[in-house]
Amino acid sequence: MLLLASCLLSVPSWAQSGPLPPNVSSYAPATQAPAPGWEARIGGGVANPGGREGGLLNIGGELLTPRIVPLSDRFAAAFIPRFNIGSSINLNGTRYAYAGATWTFDIGRDIFVEASLAAALHDGKTGAIIPVNRLSLGCDTGTREAAALGFRLSDRWSLVTSLEHFSTAGCSGQPGAPSPRGPANFGAKLGYTF
Repeated sequence: MLLLASCLLSVPSWAQSGPLPPNVSSYAPATQAPAPGWEARIGGGVANPGGREGGLLNIGGELLTPRIVPLSDRFAAAFIPRFNIGSSINLNGTRYAYAGATWTFDIGRDIFVEASLAAALHDGKTGAIIPVNRLSLGCDTGTREAAALGFRLSDRWSLVTSLEHFSTAGCSGQPGAPSPRGPANFGAKLGYTF
């Protein structure tokens, strides 16, 4: 048993038996996910599957700021938002622009999840007569909520899959028009951090 214990204790010395070059440390710190900086994202998806304006091509883009307070602890940093501004452009339906905040939580070095909340303006239909293929939004303003799953492809590039919804909460519909309902978009964006 003593012979086995002495062999096991001497294994680390076998691995380090040769000297290291002068510019190489024997300690390699754990890698951490890069801190988000300014980030631009652009991508596409489909609008409102299964409903009015459903299946239409949707193009989106956004710009995100760095966190307003940089923290090294990734759990605490998840509660510090990044500000965003962006747009969702439906080629044959409702388009909207938004500005708000995004919270990013790193699950690992290469995977993260996000939640976003923003104020939004749209150019959709709000009147008493709504075409059968269009959504009735009730009023010109609303909120945009989004959830995303992201994958870091490198230190600069990421792929973000998302579900976003334009909420019409608080909007009342016109008499005879369908009840207000905002679009929900599914898609992916390619992001570049600079």
